[in-house]
Amino acid sequence: MAPALQLRSLHPTANGALIVGSGGRALFERFGESPERHDGGASPLDRFTAAAIGDAAAEALGPGAGGFRLLFPFTDSLPALPFQRLGRAAGLGGPGPLGLQIHPQFGPWWAYRGLIALALSDAGWAAAASVDPLGDGCAGCAAPCVAACPAGAVRSAGFSVADCHARRLSAPDCRLSCAARIRCVRGPEHRYTDQQLAFHMAASMPVARP
Repeated sequence: MAPALQLRSLHPTANGALIVGSGGRALFERFGESPERHDGGASPLDRFTAAAIGDAAAEALGPGAGGFRLLFPFTDSLPALPFQRLGRAAGLGGPGPLGLQIHPQFGPWWAYRGLIALALSDAGWAAAASVDPLGDGCAGCAAPCVAACPAGAVRSAGFSVADCHARRLSAPDCRLSCAARIRCVRGPEHRYTDQQLAFHMAASMPVARP
């Protein structure tokens, strides 16, 4: 069994961490105006995200923070981080029928973008440990997403990756959009544009291929 992940294994002075996420359309809109979006390089959104979080962390924490380390869900660096478990520790509910953690405000229209391991006391972030839990966005919902999925992959008992992938490989309407995700009742005002949703769905297609 692998040893439990310790903060000090991420950064020698770390005694806390900040989970970084983006909700709604703002990040993608800024990405659309960035050099990474147009330079022809690989993984443009990942590169833009890493640069944006790095700049924000350096500005917010400053040189007196005792140092920090950035980790991202889209890299193969070790140790691999269980972002959904970290989100639960921060107060989010578990994955719902869509296989996503539904944010109470943003619904399914958000994503984990990174984690900053740092010394909270040195950085003046000690109060962050006492914030109220975010809550479970699926709590009390009648789950209309279940009936909206043409593949039957979205289920109250849990999301079926295999059924979702099989449908996406055979049905054009599921390759660049997701009827079940759109049907979620949480955060509809934050819904991704069709262009943004298509971008993310296209990026996930290699995962769906056998």
